Amino acid sequence: MNELDDSAGLGFRRARAFREIIRCGSTRRAAKALGITQSAVSQQLKLFEEMVGEKLFVRDRRGLIPTTRAIEIYNKIDRYFETLIRIENEITGSFGTVRDSMTIAAPHLVCLSFVPKLIKQLDQTEPLTDFYVRAQGYDQIAQSILTQEADIGISRLPLDDRFFEWRTIAMSKSVCLVPSEHPLADKDKVTVDDLSGERLIVLEREFASHQTGLNALLYEGRNPVIKVRTDAVGFVAGYVAEGLGISIANEFIARQCALFNLKVVPFHPPATYEYVVFWRRGGARNPQREKLVDVIISMGSHA
Repeated sequence: MNELDDSAGLGFRRARAFREIIRCGSTRRAAKALGITQSAVSQQLKLFEEMVGEKLFVRDRRGLIPTTRAIEIYNKIDRYFETLIRIENEITGSFGTVRDSMTIAAPHLVCLSFVPKLIKQLDQTEPLTDFYVRAQGYDQIAQSILTQEADIGISRLPLDDRFFEWRTIAMSKSVCLVPSEHPLADKDKVTVDDLSGERLIVLEREFASHQTGLNALLYEGRNPVIKVRTDAVGFVAGYVAEGLGISIANEFIARQCALFNLKVVPFHPPATYEYVVFWRRGGARNPQREKLVDVIISMGSHA
């Protein structure tokens, strides 16, 4: 790999490495994003911390966790980099035709139903706007917003309010997705006891903020029968539709599964989820984004 450009000032190089660590969450991913070695990133971070005069990260099992002071420094530095990027875009954009473009990051299944309806509605008033849709897991969506690879994201709380702002789309409770002919389809509610012996289709732990039914079974000392694991949010519905098992989801995701003709039964005890549309904190006012957010909120009450 090539090291950081030697022509860049020392302070700039250190600040750029620090900024990328915050954006990527680790020195390894920051090194990949910058196209340099991980040791080079670590060295630049060390020098940057010496320049600042304090440690800016705490290590735990999740990796490098930025301190409050680190967030303050990041927000200031990021604005400087945004200014540089904006200047570059204005220079290059002055030689070509500018088109309105928006990037939306959302859970996989939401990109199959909710987002197409959203874009169709926006197309009626904004026909010249083009869209790029990123179908991702919840953590990936947050990362896309943080790194400005997406303008807005659709996800569920919790999110870090040091980095993001949001508005609520819907409050959603746990439900059980079952084939229409399944014995559980006629019940008023599905409980943990009902899951015993059932084959489960689950969202991989890494990509799920909650695993209500699975955790309940494990807590009671039972061994859940997991038939299929997937990392695609909402795609459990396809496997349930084929009769391979049942799945615990939530009302918002379940509404996106209408094309599979599944029975949706309340799950007890339920977990409550808050789905939001969110964007990066501190960015410049963007009327186009605000209009998009308003349409999402309006659609959320009917989705």
